[in-house]
Amino acid sequence: MISVCIPIYNTDVTKLVTDLHLQCEALDAPYEILLIDDASDLPFQTINRELSKLENIHYEELPVNISRAKIRNLFPQKAAHPYLIYIDNDAQVCSPHYISTYIKMRSPGIVCYGGCEYLPCKDSQHSLRWLFGMYREAISIETRKEHPDQYFSTFNFMIDKRVLLLTPFDESIQEYGYEDVVFHTEIIKQGHHITQVNNPLIHTGIISNDEFLKRTESALENLYLLQESGNDKVDLTETVKLLKTKSKIDRLRLTRLVSFSFQLLKKSFIKNLLGNKPSLFILDLYKLGYLCTYSRQK
Repeated sequence: MISVCIPIYNTDVTKLVTDLHLQCEALDAPYEILLIDDASDLPFQTINRELSKLENIHYEELPVNISRAKIRNLFPQKAAHPYLIYIDNDAQVCSPHYISTYIKMRSPGIVCYGGCEYLPCKDSQHSLRWLFGMYREAISIETRKEHPDQYFSTFNFMIDKRVLLLTPFDESIQEYGYEDVVFHTEIIKQGHHITQVNNPLIHTGIISNDEFLKRTESALENLYLLQESGNDKVDLTETVKLLKTKSKIDRLRLTRLVSFSFQLLKKSFIKNLLGNKPSLFILDLYKLGYLCTYSRQK
């Protein structure tokens, strides 16, 4: 019936997997939980190996770290069941009906997004990632249903295995960032639609402000390279608002001015983003300025 798919990297997934396992066992329906470890450090592997002792859990360790796209493409090749539930390893179950809700949504060709939630932020050192998650990712089911094809994340979704085999994640994307957006764009391009359901998981991977800013920069560099690759699968101008804005700036020949302004304001931007009260508006300006500057250097 269902295969729960969890890629793992340097995370203890014991609580997440045992919670899911209890729900699956209670349903008395065919299931499996597939855990693929992407060459984590030994302490995490030692902890997570214990999960293989539970019934219907299959645990595997990769010898070397591969891309986020490649590891997600491994699951449909190994899955025994026709419907796949993908869950990121930094998730927490918040409903006793999580698995049963997805089971009820099964239908041929389904691509179903369940959403995400965030717990209150405990300290200012993690407030930027939390703020971004709360206001850019934790979208209500009412809003998601208004424009269902617009909202999707690989953090928490169910998909018909046949859809994924025909439209896999793009393995040419080796670096961090936007591989989920490319996949989402290609799914829509192939004529599929996103079904929205109120079935969230809690996102627990709240990294520090400094680490989030570094990852944002890395993702922006990857976004630029994707757009410039010439691959017709990755024309993201209409999908990513940041690229649409940059495209307008390019047409108006203002890229150099934006880049110059960014260099002047960069320190003050960083001071805000790493401070006690970061601003998402400042983050948007930082991302636009960084992308314009990076593109001029290439």
